[in-house]
Amino acid sequence: MFTNPYLSTQLARERQREMLAHADQQRLARRLHAESRAIRQAERPERRIRRALRKAARLRTELRA
Repeated sequence: MFTNPYLSTQLARERQREMLAHADQQRLARRLHAESRAIRQAERPERRIRRALRKAARLRTELRA
């Protein structure tokens, strides 16, 4: 099948634009995922401290009873 060279160039440019847009979306998604993982990891020590304090308070009340 023969296509006009102008049309094939236009199609190639459009395809390239779509691929670049898709790559940008994937890059953004990966960055957001990495940032959310870093935030969760940073919160872990805080959660451990809260959990330990709750456990200590629970044990203290059990000892009094």
